Amino acid sequence: MFGLGSRIDTVLGQGAEFRGNISVEGGIVVDGKVEGTSAPTERITVGAHGSVKGNLHAPEIVVGGKVQGQVTATSRAEMLATAQVDGDVRTPRLVMTEGALLSGKVGTEAAPAAAEAADYKFARK
Repeated sequence: MFGLGSRIDTVLGQGAEFRGNISVEGGIVVDGKVEGTSAPTERITVGAHGSVKGNLHAPEIVVGGKVQGQVTATSRAEMLATAQVDGDVRTPRLVMTEGALLSGKVGTEAAPAAAEAADYKFARK
């Protein structure tokens, strides 16, 4: 889930809760609960047990848990099979594994303005 060469400097483990704005150097893994917004870091990973209410912003974002808010990945966003995102996703590259749930708009930098965002609702079968 963390990818090769990923630098993880901060871990918010299962059972931990945090409220407020997060700003860390390097990468962060969230497997607890967060209410707030993240400042740009290298990478944000929301683990399968993680829950975020707020906006995420980083070059790379991997979601395996729940996110309620806007996801902005300037390089790449990945939604794992256990991901549940309720909000817009903005990234030039999006990878979605079968089973991921997304309720919101997806936008890419390379898309023309008229076709920039589309509404998607994915559900597990």
